[in-house]
Amino acid sequence: MPAKRKRKRKNRKIKFSELNYVEKNYMKKGKAVIPVKLEKISDLYMKHDYKQMELSDSVCDYIEEIAYMIPINTDIILEIHCPEIDEELQTKIKKNIKNNYGMEIDDNEYDLSVNNRRALIFTIVGVILLIINVLTEHLGTIFSNFLSVVWWVAIWDMVEILFIDNQEIKGRRLNNQQLYDSTIKFVFDDKENNEEEIEKSVAS
Repeated sequence: MPAKRKRKRKNRKIKFSELNYVEKNYMKKGKAVIPVKLEKISDLYMKHDYKQMELSDSVCDYIEEIAYMIPINTDIILEIHCPEIDEELQTKIKKNIKNNYGMEIDDNEYDLSVNNRRALIFTIVGVILLIINVLTEHLGTIFSNFLSVVWWVAIWDMVEILFIDNQEIKGRRLNNQQLYDSTIKFVFDDKENNEEEIEKSVAS
């Protein structure tokens, strides 16, 4: 009985272009359209938000996950698919969305200012300890060796804050600014469905 041939799985390189994905699924006439499906308007807000002002985490996470892939210089349209609502409620929703990302931008600015102060403190401490370390290095003491470690850590923390942490925050801030400046459009699915049903009935 012939032995079964063993098939070896070869590692295949999967070619995936995020830009092509965005272009295919979200770009329309040079703008990025992010569709947001709401079965009811209350789905837009936090579950226990009686005044309906704070956007729900799930909606924000969904929007921000897509916005992260969109080039930063591209205009965004938030396309809200929902039951038909009046002009007053549309205006309120637009204002709430703007407020949400305005607060996010404010938080980003605050985080940057805190980080900059921390970086300044680490720099001052690092430089002072470096000077003391240089002045006491000839003594060859354990204290001098300890200082050499501490000032290096302080300088490294400063570099990490300025060139890693701050860059991430600046990236989030740009995304939030992009969403803050977005155009908010409403699509009333009930109305669309009714029109489709009318067209079908007329055609039949």
